[in-house]
Amino acid sequence: MSNLILGLDVSTSVTGVCVLDPQIVPDDKGSHIIHLDRIEFKKFNTLWEKADYTLRCLNDIKNKFEGDYTLVIDEPLMGFQKGMSSAATITTLMRFNGITSYIARDVFGVDPVYIHAASARKTCGIKMQRTSIVGLSGKEQVFKYMSEHDLKHIQWPIKKNGKPIDASRDMCDSYVIARAACLTQNNI
Repeated sequence: MSNLILGLDVSTSVTGVCVLDPQIVPDDKGSHIIHLDRIEFKKFNTLWEKADYTLRCLNDIKNKFEGDYTLVIDEPLMGFQKGMSSAATITTLMRFNGITSYIARDVFGVDPVYIHAASARKTCGIKMQRTSIVGLSGKEQVFKYMSEHDLKHIQWPIKKNGKPIDASRDMCDSYVIARAACLTQNNI
């Protein structure tokens, strides 16, 4: 049975999901990805509907990719970001992160490990710059970097305008979380 790493970038709109097999020595960094996808919640209104759907999706992953899992989840937002997060938004994200963590723990039978996005990005070699300097948000900088490096072989789903769907950023973030865990697995 393989030892696998499941990285989750939890959000109430789209949760990015990445499964890595760290035993595969990658020729190219992204070649050890065995699953890269997202859980979209457009059809669901309540956190409980989203939780039920998350449970179904995580059970599908467990059944499709058998192995012993290390469960790694993006540390939830802990404070306000200028012009972005209200107290209600942070509370909802924290609540859903907790629900998702509990569901994943129950499905995979392991306690989750949390990694802060900034730490994961640094571990993966992504040098972040201020949005005002580069004109790209943090998510966009990560997506651009990974699309040129580890994930250059990925054919992202595209919108009608030919650009990658917004959920591609969440999928990319889940890879960064899983990859950081893979790189630091001895410390987990």
